[in-house]
Amino acid sequence: MAASTASSPGKGSPQKAKETTREDISALCSSIEPLITIPEKSAECSSLLRQLFQALQTCPSGSSSIPSLPQSLIRKMLDVLSESPQLKVVGSMNKYLLCQMIFSETAVEVTASDLVSLAASKAAGSANMANLFLTQGHRSKCLYKLVPHAKSWLLSQDFESQKTGLTFLISDSLVQGKFVDEDTAAAVSERLSHWLSNTGLVQASNPRSLNLFGKDEERMVTEVDGTPSTNMFTVLNIGQYYTEEQLMNIHSFSCLYKWLCNVAKRFGSSTEAEVEGAAAAAAAAAAEDRQPQTQRPKLDKATVSKVLGSLVPKSVEYCFRLIDQCERKAKVQMDAELQVSSLVEAVKILDMICSLDEDQTARVFQEVKRLNTRISQESRYSTVLIYIVTFFFHHSAAVVHDPRDTYEFFFTKSVPENLNNQCFVTAVVNFVIKNVDEIAEKTDILTDYFPSIFKILAWYPRLFMEDFTSILPPAMNYETSVEIFHLLLDLPCVTASLEVMEKAKKVEVSTQSADSEPANAIEAFHNVRYKPLFLYMTRSKGGQGDTIDRLSRLHAVLSEGLSGTRVMVCCQVVIILLRIWFIHVLESEDAVYLAQLIPVIIERSSILVAVPELVADVHKIFANQLVALIKAYPSMVTIQQADIREFIQTTANMAGRLQIYSNLVYAVGEFASSKYSTDCTSETIGHFYESLEVVAYELLGQLSTQEHDAGIPKVLSTIVAALAKLASRCQDLIPRAILCLTKVVKQENLIMVNPTTKNFIVQKASSYIALLKNPDTASVILNPEPEIYTAKWHRNSTSMPSILRGIERILRLND
Repeated sequence: MAASTASSPGKGSPQKAKETTREDISALCSSIEPLITIPEKSAECSSLLRQLFQALQTCPSGSSSIPSLPQSLIRKMLDVLSESPQLKVVGSMNKYLLCQMIFSETAVEVTASDLVSLAASKAAGSANMANLFLTQGHRSKCLYKLVPHAKSWLLSQDFESQKTGLTFLISDSLVQGKFVDEDTAAAVSERLSHWLSNTGLVQASNPRSLNLFGKDEERMVTEVDGTPSTNMFTVLNIGQYYTEEQLMNIHSFSCLYKWLCNVAKRFGSSTEAEVEGAAAAAAAAAAEDRQPQTQRPKLDKATVSKVLGSLVPKSVEYCFRLIDQCERKAKVQMDAELQVSSLVEAVKILDMICSLDEDQTARVFQEVKRLNTRISQESRYSTVLIYIVTFFFHHSAAVVHDPRDTYEFFFTKSVPENLNNQCFVTAVVNFVIKNVDEIAEKTDILTDYFPSIFKILAWYPRLFMEDFTSILPPAMNYETSVEIFHLLLDLPCVTASLEVMEKAKKVEVSTQSADSEPANAIEAFHNVRYKPLFLYMTRSKGGQGDTIDRLSRLHAVLSEGLSGTRVMVCCQVVIILLRIWFIHVLESEDAVYLAQLIPVIIERSSILVAVPELVADVHKIFANQLVALIKAYPSMVTIQQADIREFIQTTANMAGRLQIYSNLVYAVGEFASSKYSTDCTSETIGHFYESLEVVAYELLGQLSTQEHDAGIPKVLSTIVAALAKLASRCQDLIPRAILCLTKVVKQENLIMVNPTTKNFIVQKASSYIALLKNPDTASVILNPEPEIYTAKWHRNSTSMPSILRGIERILRLND
């Protein structure tokens, strides 16, 4: 019954598998154990092993509820793996493969001694069990004991053993544990060198040939254009059937880059911390390509000679041969795609070789430069270009080459033209992420071409959001921060513009005259008045302005596309990146630079793409960050007094921006003081006071009507506090402040707000009136020294008497 429960067929299988219990697995094990050693029962045993595999896969890794298989059954399964399957026996191969899968893909553990015994068996190497040995060796912490066996498989003459040995020895797990010594590494390099450079050009015979008495005619492999090959064999040689040595040549090339990377990690001259960082990155295989990269490890000449030997020149020769082969026109589309993939791999390998052995850089650089010149105009090679850019980035300094022209062509032409190529843009983002610190330090890529890079985010906001949280800060400096600020706020417009331009490619529309009004976004794109706006929004290079005068008009023509999924996701990304932008800006210690951001923030708060959720979130961030900026550097209030006064003296600026307005009024009341800036004179304070006083009277008039914004009482409350604080710093203003606040109190019966809010405003105004009637006390309480925020006054006994006397006077007045 247990067996049938675990293997219920049809749609119910997954549900039944989830309900498998310890008893079910124990029953399966009891059924399997007597059958597994009987060859004639292989088919029946395979069926039960399949059920056991499915049941074990449903157990979460590391769970205490995982049932352990009987050791007797585990040893019998290992006995099955220690011998080659009997192909003539029905079910023998399935039984063999299922045993492999159970040990490789489930939580079943094999003891170190049993695993080493299996590795020593004759069939271990030829059974393609590298994954099993890596998985179980890592669990039982005996990988180092398996290395000698893997080395013997590698050096054997058996094709399957060679594959298993190579796959095992190039594993990241061995690099992390430093289990590969120089001798083993040299053996791997020697075999790779041999397989890459000593492969015949004759195809394998047809394995299904019925020519029993004759000899098949020898056929040579061909080039991708169909001509017979007369040079060394590579992955780009085409044959109907491949010999084992040709397959090992292909397998070796596919492993070569990983092996070179592992050699660099294992024997490179990086610091211990860098090695550990590289190992940690390797452990997270899914994220490895996007980890920021430390400086590439170098190998001294002695290590290169001993560990890599002839592999370096043979690999360079092999890659040069591939580059030459890619000049041929492929007859079949699949072969053309193979050319692109081979070029990518070849350039990556050459890049790593030049990092390991600088003596190779000069000749390799010339070949890569020639390749770049040849393929830069061919769109099908766009993915290769990013790896060429990476190569130039790493090695241009070594040959005194200026790569700026290459960077400009790539980021202003290749990136915009290949936004729809997800493989390409992923490679671009990976390049930036892996080298972000070095790019920011040594090149102008981020500061010059950030609009082009951010177009990738605009087109794939969900895919690359996390990556751009790392890219944004290094792209910011005094010259680019403001333009990046505008770019972030305009990112949904960039997305919408790109979508319009993509649709415009498929629709034939004649160029619209400047006088005609476009009916939709596509017509607007072809309109001579609007096209410059689209081109500015999708620009590829920075330094072309920080805003545009007709931005609201562009918002209007793009309105029909703002509800699209891509745009809405982009709006969510904007909020995340905007917070990061402010965090980075606040790290600056230049008050003058930061003060320049205040008018920019105020201006953009009224020019946002019409997505209500985005507008609300951006306004909230602006309101909070304006206060944070001014708190960090209070002198900003004085430096930007003209712009701040212009904003706060107009009640129309409150519309939709009440919190921003209120917070800016609070900042004026709190920090417009000579204690924070010597440039803040009585005249400056008077100008601020006059601006707010006019607004206070105007708001009182609005509150006496039924129709007013619900947030106005809060703004009035903030203004009341600001007026009192400003007056406490300039005694000439105290009579005017008392008069204004008295007006607020006397308007109690006319203010059309709820009683609680009304009482709060009136009581607040009354308290400030009482306080201002004692100027000395008001100055202490409303205009304290900045040190109050450090709690110094709470510890300084000399400051307490004056404060207590002032509080006593206020209490007497209130009585």
